[in-house]
Amino acid sequence: DAQMDHIQALVDDAVSKGATLHCGGKRNDKLDGQFYVPTLLSGVTADMKISTEEVFGPIMCIVTVPNDDDEKCVEMINACSFGLGSSVYSASQKRGMKIGKQLRSGMFTVNDFGVNYLIQSLPFGGVGESGFDRFAGPEGLRACCLERSIVEDRIPGVRTTIPSPIDYPIDIRKGLPFGTSLVNLFYNESLLGKIKAIFGLIKYG
Repeated sequence: DAQMDHIQALVDDAVSKGATLHCGGKRNDKLDGQFYVPTLLSGVTADMKISTEEVFGPIMCIVTVPNDDDEKCVEMINACSFGLGSSVYSASQKRGMKIGKQLRSGMFTVNDFGVNYLIQSLPFGGVGESGFDRFAGPEGLRACCLERSIVEDRIPGVRTTIPSPIDYPIDIRKGLPFGTSLVNLFYNESLLGKIKAIFGLIKYG
């Protein structure tokens, strides 16, 4: 019953702040169990809890975008801390894709809903408070793996050792110039600088 109370509180909060209740808005008392009447709200604004909290109930909220402005629409949607799935419906496929690509969500579908759930080769997951990482698809399989970096010396006799001037205890007189020469050997952009670095390694090594 706690979930039913949560849904009712969200609907009541929206209505009290100016949202219009077109249908539903209450528990279905004719059925035993947790059944909430399918509800339609319009005039929902950002100050209403239902626009920022997960409902997990049969509630549809209609929000008006000022001047039918696409940029404002994207801004309003991305202001939400949740971002699991998103859909954009438009008579223009190009316009729908342009809007959808800017939405901050783990999944996006244009002129359809939920079809990505049916394609098991696609990764499933969200962003923000809708979670992180993915399951299904190659990304989901990788998430079940332990990724490790493994290195093996392939040339016999070659081993990685710490040069004595910079090994503990460090030789103060030789350590710094040796380290400087080593850095210059790898990162100095001039040939002369690299040659000087080689002589420095020989001198202080």
